[in-house]
Amino acid sequence: MILQLFWTYIKIGTFTIGGGYAMLPLIEQEVVDKHHWLDGEEYANMIALAQAAPGLIAVNSAIFIGHRLAGWKGVLACVLGAVLPSIIIILLIAMFFRDIKDNPTIEAIFKGVRPAVVALIAATVIRLATKI
Repeated sequence: MILQLFWTYIKIGTFTIGGGYAMLPLIEQEVVDKHHWLDGEEYANMIALAQAAPGLIAVNSAIFIGHRLAGWKGVLACVLGAVLPSIIIILLIAMFFRDIKDNPTIEAIFKGVRPAVVALIAATVIRLATKI
């Protein structure tokens, strides 16, 4: 179970761009639809708790799910899985940033990602609003 939690959150952390709110649709897909660790109502309640608690919503949701399913080992697995990809990507970008910061292609990629992040956040808000 611990390894499954870690790999689930590694996927979530690796394939989402835009922070915690952009992760919510993928978290819902993995946790509710695929693994059935929570039902829709429990997921909506978890998001409400994650927003109310101080800290990042993705980390707060990882803490909730990890603790619920596997105690403190689950918390560590989920949180590490959620943040490790971002840490590695940021370190790699920082190492090469001087070489790519003025590259027009890189600037265009970052500008192109913005609308996708906004759409992911809007879809999450709409989905949660319809469940409440």
